[in-house]
Amino acid sequence: MCLLQPTYTYHSDITTVDLKRLKNDGIQGIILDLDSTIMAPRSGLIDERVSHWLAEAEQHFKLAVVTNNKNVKYLEKAANCLPMPLVGHAAKPSRKILFTVLDKLDLAPENAVLIGDRPLTDILAGKRAGMKTCLVTPLSTMREHVLVQYLRKLERLVIKS
Repeated sequence: MCLLQPTYTYHSDITTVDLKRLKNDGIQGIILDLDSTIMAPRSGLIDERVSHWLAEAEQHFKLAVVTNNKNVKYLEKAANCLPMPLVGHAAKPSRKILFTVLDKLDLAPENAVLIGDRPLTDILAGKRAGMKTCLVTPLSTMREHVLVQYLRKLERLVIKS
């Protein structure tokens, strides 16, 4: 099994992730990536559609955010608008922080899903930790550098093969 192949794939942003399906599949907790998954990088703001999705998820799952971002001021700003714990400096695809967060949420890896937009960081980290994984496209409200767009396409080609 390819470590970059997600358990679930959505060809749209996080707001289309089917929470009922996750619940039916035994998921009890969701660990979310931050940048491009639930907010545009460096914005520190949650889009209204994402906020609504998070509120629905919060009713059924334990939630946390794990990001590789290291900018302390930005992380503080992001944490202030999130109704869940946020952990920065994760060094994904390392699984060390994921195990710490799972422990704090009192979750076994097999009962949690990591949702993110990058196969080489998010999906690989979740798979290495024994979690289910969900690949989403970046939020449609943001614009990315051409190089980042190219790398995303390349990553997706790798997981298709």
